[in-house]
Amino acid sequence: MLYDTYIMNSHASMIKMASLAASNWPKPLVLVPCLSWSTASSVFTEGVMSESIDWDMLQKQYLSNKMYCEELSKSCKIVDDPFACELGRTPDIAFETIEDVTAPNVTPHQLITFINDISNCPEIEYKPSSHTKKLFSSTHPSIINLFKQVHPVLLPTKRVIDMKKRAREALWFMRGMMDECTHLKNFTVPFDTSLIISICAKADGYVPRVGVSKIEDIWPGATVKYVECGHVGAYLWYRKVFIESIIEAFNKAKRKIPPPSPCHHEI
Repeated sequence: MLYDTYIMNSHASMIKMASLAASNWPKPLVLVPCLSWSTASSVFTEGVMSESIDWDMLQKQYLSNKMYCEELSKSCKIVDDPFACELGRTPDIAFETIEDVTAPNVTPHQLITFINDISNCPEIEYKPSSHTKKLFSSTHPSIINLFKQVHPVLLPTKRVIDMKKRAREALWFMRGMMDECTHLKNFTVPFDTSLIISICAKADGYVPRVGVSKIEDIWPGATVKYVECGHVGAYLWYRKVFIESIIEAFNKAKRKIPPPSPCHHEI
């Protein structure tokens, strides 16, 4: 390789390894994340992958060593507003927005304590926010029709919703731990973000983006492209976009970074 520039490319969940590696490299690096986002926490607590997790077992394990888990849950942070994601809109998993709890970087322990306190108070029930009421009021039939068009495969089953309600401590603990280990806000911004091109699927049921920080906000200068399909469809129909994006990113690097002198590669 004639240029002192390297490429990191990976797909879906493995993108975290590439992105975090790029965050720790002190030189320009071409990075092309495919079908991923800024954290893995939403993948395993909201997305299709979350339905494959035995939440009842995780809840049992969490409660079996609660003191240890509580200490861990105090030390990690849920980076984004927990009530802005889909979990925060589910009764008995979360409740109406409270200012003290929706502050950035709340710990799972704080959130779990708040939810349990609310749950143990019979006078307080889940109430949709005024914004939610407005969206689903009869004056907004277009919103209702929009939700009717959602493919049933992308919707969580009642069994999974009920299981997540029973395991809400383990659920939010998982959210915090995954954010702590994978959220891009917890890591250094790459040396040159203009060499980053991220490709996302607009209807990605595996990688929910609602209420999650945007890559372009965390890494100013990065390019984000969207393909008009879901996660699997992107693999089947848009591989050309992945390849073209890698070439495009390398061409950017070639224009910005001069090749090293020949002696640089002498042994």
